[in-house]
Amino acid sequence: MGVATNIQNSNLESIKELGVTIYHVPFSRNLIDQGNITSYRIIKKIIKNYHILHLHTPISSFITRMASSRAHKVIYTVHGFHFNENGRWLTNLLFLTSEKIGGLKTTKLILTNHDDLKIAEKIVSKEKINYVNGIGVNTVIYNSDHYSEEDKQAIKLELGLDLNKKILTHIAEFNDNKRQLDIVNACERIKERTQNFIILLVGNGENFDSIQKMINERELDGYIKCLGFRSDIPRIVSIADMGLLVSIREGLPRSIMEMMAMKVPVIATNIRGNRDLIVNGENGYLVPIKDEVQIAEKCLTLLTNESLCKQFGEVGKEKIESLFSLNKVLDQMEMIYRDIGLIQE
Repeated sequence: MGVATNIQNSNLESIKELGVTIYHVPFSRNLIDQGNITSYRIIKKIIKNYHILHLHTPISSFITRMASSRAHKVIYTVHGFHFNENGRWLTNLLFLTSEKIGGLKTTKLILTNHDDLKIAEKIVSKEKINYVNGIGVNTVIYNSDHYSEEDKQAIKLELGLDLNKKILTHIAEFNDNKRQLDIVNACERIKERTQNFIILLVGNGENFDSIQKMINERELDGYIKCLGFRSDIPRIVSIADMGLLVSIREGLPRSIMEMMAMKVPVIATNIRGNRDLIVNGENGYLVPIKDEVQIAEKCLTLLTNESLCKQFGEVGKEKIESLFSLNKVLDQMEMIYRDIGLIQE
């Protein structure tokens, strides 16, 4: 078994320990990148030694499918098509066209949200299409019962947080799509009506420094704390009173599922993927993209209503356990593998 990926800034030791061969391929996130020609040549040599290809991210998946032959069985799990309701028409057209071309060399196309599922028949034939509830959440690890009130207080003290303040978490890479900017703007509105909160922005990325600078310039450092990359996400989520995800584009966001699994009510943008997880007014709130006013209003609603937070949290946890747990997803994947003969009775 092997994994081909751009290993730059990646920690793959846990995968290596499983005896998996790691191949470095300099895949780019830009579809029109000369480096993709190099990636094509490298991956074409690598996949000669493999019969089954299970692909994930859009551009690397397209390149690998172009390099594949009829001898390969190609499975492509779509974690959100790159064309979407909020994308530019030219970008959408480019990615839709590339998916149609790649679909010709795809054995199974796996969708992880219902918006993409509706579109899939425009890309590949119906018999190639399968639906899976994302990548699954390990509900043993993401379990709020593992953390006592004493544990939570210790975590807050470790992070230098006021023990009495409500905690909001946003877990995402710092980039234009994830819109940390909207959270900073919403924060200014929230603090006008209450100071009993602090927002934790978790992650790294190209916009980290600019967001931190904005927080400092607006003197919001008492209300927003940038934690950078964290390897202890369950601990961070355990102290959250509510969660946020205000992206423009998602597939089926893991951070929302992890927060729901730990009984955290979530405020998220009303986009593909988020809609599969959040039912507005039942386990959280959906707000329009780039709408700092609505983000602030919904945060204020939950900040002042503990019983509603608890109600949303319980509903969210039940939804994850019944539909999106790791065991549920593994069962779905096993059925797909059996369907194409990769697992024998």
